[in-house]
Amino acid sequence: MKIKNLEELFSITQDKLEGQHGTITINFANKTHVYSGNDVIGNCLQEWLPNWFQHLGIDIRPGDNTQAFPDFVAMFGNTSHDVEVKAWNYNNSPAFDLANFSSFLATTYESPGKLDAHYFILGYQPMDDGFSQGFIVKKVYLKYIWEITSPSRKYPIGLQVKRGQPYAMRPFNFARDEDKSFKNKNEFIHAVKKTFEIFPNTTIPFSADEWLEKVLSY
Repeated sequence: MKIKNLEELFSITQDKLEGQHGTITINFANKTHVYSGNDVIGNCLQEWLPNWFQHLGIDIRPGDNTQAFPDFVAMFGNTSHDVEVKAWNYNNSPAFDLANFSSFLATTYESPGKLDAHYFILGYQPMDDGFSQGFIVKKVYLKYIWEITSPSRKYPIGLQVKRGQPYAMRPFNFARDEDKSFKNKNEFIHAVKKTFEIFPNTTIPFSADEWLEKVLSY
């Protein structure tokens, strides 16, 4: 069966992967060991998922700039979709980076359509009962960025700040309370603009007002 769009891909992925058990192993000096820690599961799943899409016959490839948002471009016929792939420990609040803030501003100013990138997200649960090994994929999500972000206590958007400068945009706990997200794309855009105004950056060749006008005119 040929998958026609992202929604079909999500439906099949959700059906096939939710509840599946997996392990991560290392083979070194002819000795195989099942990895029992939690810190690499998310990274491994993020590398694994695009291969799963290719297994399903999806034409998905890395974006033009591997350091820029978004990670991948998926093709369905003549239609392209920007895709980010994320994974996190479902027992905890999501803490993965959505995008570098400055890179997000620059990318969406240059290509406002990238605001509509989809996030494929896997919520996994480590098997830590003292007997079982590996992990289980609990939930699969397909979301827009405004559906997994919300204002934080300090800033108009969820934001990691380092040395007084914005670094990475962060999600809120959408798995527990989806209603706290931004109501729509427009509300999210204005929150990003307010955040840009809080952290003016002379290396960015456009102002917050210019960014807002550009993305709203798309």
